[in-house]
Amino acid sequence: MKNLAKLCVLGAFVLFSFVTFAGGLTSVERYRVRAQAGPTPPANMAANATNSSNANAAATTAATPKPAAGDKSIPKTFTLAQDSASEYGEVTFNHDSHAAGMYSPDGKAAVGCVECHHTDQPKSALKPPLVTSERDVALTMDSWKASTQKVNTCRSCHFQEGSVPDGKTMPAAGGKDLTNELAYHINCNSCHDAAAKLRPELKKKTGFATTNDCLICHKKN
Repeated sequence: MKNLAKLCVLGAFVLFSFVTFAGGLTSVERYRVRAQAGPTPPANMAANATNSSNANAAATTAATPKPAAGDKSIPKTFTLAQDSASEYGEVTFNHDSHAAGMYSPDGKAAVGCVECHHTDQPKSALKPPLVTSERDVALTMDSWKASTQKVNTCRSCHFQEGSVPDGKTMPAAGGKDLTNELAYHINCNSCHDAAAKLRPELKKKTGFATTNDCLICHKKN
């Protein structure tokens, strides 16, 4: 009877030790798994992290300046000196063809913007009698699209004779005031005369004029 009691006590001890040991292993394994996987974040933490990431991306996008835009549009045609008092009438100018076509005197290239818009280039690029620079880079279609600076009209500097605004000065060269009328004629006539010299066939082209062909360009209403 005593032996049976001892056997029961021994069996209980063995069973207790096994359960305790097995439980210890289970706890250790759980710890290892958790350590490798990292702590489990609260349910709302992942959503908050995503929202924060999106907010940061939006802030970065907002902080990045968009490419600047120049003037909204360029008119294809316009009238030069609309208030001109010339007896010959006003002149319609086709900007689209002059800016995009092969309109250099030799007909092999487009006319550069600064050929007419001569103030829209760096000061270092100016040649006498030009003295005024309004840009740090030469005006081109690409630089125009990338800039917020508008292109000034000829009349911003070259005024009608006797109509110089207060605080302004009429440009001059060779002892002559470069009125809008004279500035237009110098630019247009010198280019057309050079083209006619290099390509005499242009004289037969409808609408083409040289210095002495006033009424081809000037149209009376």
